[in-house]
Amino acid sequence: MAKMIGWNTAEFEAQCIGVTMDRLEVAAQIIAEDMKRILASKINPKHPPYAITRHNQPQIWMERDPGALIATIRVVRKKDSASRNIWIMAGNFKTWWALQAEYGRGGWKGGPRSFMRPAMKNAGNAIQTALEGGSGQTKDFEGYR
Repeated sequence: MAKMIGWNTAEFEAQCIGVTMDRLEVAAQIIAEDMKRILASKINPKHPPYAITRHNQPQIWMERDPGALIATIRVVRKKDSASRNIWIMAGNFKTWWALQAEYGRGGWKGGPRSFMRPAMKNAGNAIQTALEGGSGQTKDFEGYR
């Protein structure tokens, strides 16, 4: 077995983690796009948005716009190296019903309209391709296997 002298394992590990997180972010983007496609197929585009008012003032967090939830699907990556988190998020303060759409809880009208779980199920091969893609090499280590 060959011995490597002066090999900085910390730098190599940082490069590997960075490349892996980049590939994982690409995989998350694939899932997020599939979530948007699935959700768009399950909502009724003819249903107009409406706002609930209180004292003749619209309550922005209570309005319902069926297409607004699609626009909130996003991939969020924490940039600090210690956390190593990549999230696929849906919803915000205006579109808080993402959980109800996914599971149909709380007597929500129309029952569940799952879009997260089917996207995860459909993305198996695409995720594997994204994670295994690339040359398998990192900077300054091309000659070592």
